[in-house]
Amino acid sequence: MAVDGQLPRTRASLLRLRQSLAEAREGHALLERKREVLLREVWTLMRDAGRHEKQVRDRFDAAHTALRAARLDGGSEALRWALLAPSARTTCRVELRNLMGVTLPSVELTVSPERLTTSAGGTPVALDEARRRWLEVADVLAVWAETYGSAWRVAAELARTQRRVAALEQVLIPEYEAGIHAIEEALEESDREGFVRTKRVKARLEREGWEADRA
Repeated sequence: MAVDGQLPRTRASLLRLRQSLAEAREGHALLERKREVLLREVWTLMRDAGRHEKQVRDRFDAAHTALRAARLDGGSEALRWALLAPSARTTCRVELRNLMGVTLPSVELTVSPERLTTSAGGTPVALDEARRRWLEVADVLAVWAETYGSAWRVAAELARTQRRVAALEQVLIPEYEAGIHAIEEALEESDREGFVRTKRVKARLEREGWEADRA
């Protein structure tokens, strides 16, 4: 409901404004609760994302270290040939969950190591270690991607919610309150004028009746 200077100064307008103000305050309370939930969630997700990112970095560092060791042990040519064979089969499933109107991903990544097509002792130990380390990287990528993606989505919704709360606090609710105050003042002034007119009419009638009695 728009609030402007042209709004009729009537009791019907006052009732509509009061209803709109009540709805705006109720919406503000709901948004405040939503903002609190989202704020707690985004802090939790950011903390978890930082922890998972450290795990990912550590495992990448270990995998690269193992890969360099495998290259030194078996040679670059042997390493290239070994990399042609698939090391694992991966399946990824993404489901969605809802948090205060925010759709968040739930990522499930399954890594199933493949049996190497080489004879026993055909690959150096360092290469087997490098393969194992890279599979460990895959194990932590899903939870990191899920947490990071969820944190980004919740933070974006939190920003939108904060803008809506600010609009209610700073614009809409003050406008409704000002409109109600203006109409109440106008109605009170109209009531006072009506009361004065009523007293004048009553006094005139009484005077006219007294003069008629005298005549």
